[in-house]
Amino acid sequence: MLVINQPVSLSWVFRPNRADPDQARAVEHAGKPVHAVGRQVDGGGRVEVVLADGARVQAYRHEVVLG
Repeated sequence: MLVINQPVSLSWVFRPNRADPDQARAVEHAGKPVHAVGRQVDGGGRVEVVLADGARVQAYRHEVVLG
């Protein structure tokens, strides 16, 4: 059995789909740490994501990844 005695820090990062027609959203916020993800899905299948800097974006759940 492998045992690691060092703390591990996990964080979520916004990785938008670069093929999305809404490129401004991708360029401006790509790679930023995520603070919170909403539960309600809008009509387009996106949820509200609050980034660490306070910015709010609409994103697909698969665009929030471990970073």
